[in-house]
Amino acid sequence: MSLLRVRGLTKEFGDLVAVDDVDFDVADGEFVSILGPSGSGKSTVLRMVAGFEEPTEGEIALDDVEIVGSPPFERDVNMVFQDLALFPHLTVAENIGYGLKQSGVPADERRERTERMLEMVRLEGYGDRTPTELSGGEQQRVALARALVNEPALVLFDEPLSSLDRKLRQHMQSELQRIQVETETTFLYVTHDQEVALAVSDRLVVLDDGEIQQVGTVEELYEEPASRFVADFIGDVNAVEGRVTAVDDGTIGLDVDGGEVSIPRDAAVEDLAVDDAVDVCIRPFQVRVEPTDVDDSAGDALVAGEFSTTGVVRSRSYQGSDSQYGIETDRWGRLSAEVRSAAFDVDDRVTVAWDAADVHVYRRDGEEPADDRDGGS
Repeated sequence: MSLLRVRGLTKEFGDLVAVDDVDFDVADGEFVSILGPSGSGKSTVLRMVAGFEEPTEGEIALDDVEIVGSPPFERDVNMVFQDLALFPHLTVAENIGYGLKQSGVPADERRERTERMLEMVRLEGYGDRTPTELSGGEQQRVALARALVNEPALVLFDEPLSSLDRKLRQHMQSELQRIQVETETTFLYVTHDQEVALAVSDRLVVLDDGEIQQVGTVEELYEEPASRFVADFIGDVNAVEGRVTAVDDGTIGLDVDGGEVSIPRDAAVEDLAVDDAVDVCIRPFQVRVEPTDVDDSAGDALVAGEFSTTGVVRSRSYQGSDSQYGIETDRWGRLSAEVRSAAFDVDDRVTVAWDAADVHVYRRDGEEPADDRDGGS
């Protein structure tokens, strides 16, 4: 069941369309992240759900009740801000219980619920401290406890982890997941950080230029990106330029810098025709690297069912469980590969290959479709 339903949400600031006809749902008890680059409209969407901005058009329903036009204090929604907005003159306990006090909750109940929240966020014994006596991670927990203490239907997060160092950010990601599961509260989280979004979310809503690019589970967006933008934004990707040479019921033929290769028809995210210019994308972890003495710069025919070339290792970054290689290839420029063992050194000649079945193919940005749509399209 959808707790939050957003339909046709649009926000204009003068001539600028910040959010353009956005639709998505958040199920009860779900952790959904809105992910996009700076200026994509994600924070504007969040502010409209919270009631801090009024949409130009569209509907926002919470538990099947339309809330557009309702003031923030009448919405069963709380928000954790990027700057946390803790009151420096109040104690931790007073910060957490502030909303309860404003709502007229009796002191005994307020104290009990505040203590329960301190235990939930693992800050027992911190109630008498002030925010200035806490670390950044501890302040994050206080802000989260304050947002949860009055048991809202929905908690909104506006990039609250962006100011934390990497290790603390990873710890707080785990804490957010734990608390969300334990409280069974619905979370809507906004971030530009793909690492955070992939780590904590049940589903992602990817925005760019105010428009939804794709909605789905983390696995769906990573393994089946609907566009070149999503492929680039969700994880790392290599792209090789090519042109369609043939289309039939089961395969698409490609010319990639003089090498011919066939790919499965379903590797193409959109309908393609002969002469379409395309980008052939592959994740670095799907790239195989092997030693070689061969020079492939002549562009001989590709092995059936795979993309392959040779090149020279130009960089290596050891990352614990694997190594990241930058390889200057003889066919396709610079490519990245993730290899489980640190087997190669800078300046080593290598063969680089990947299976044709693993690629995703997109019409190249800025290219018009070829006129001929026959060929089985």
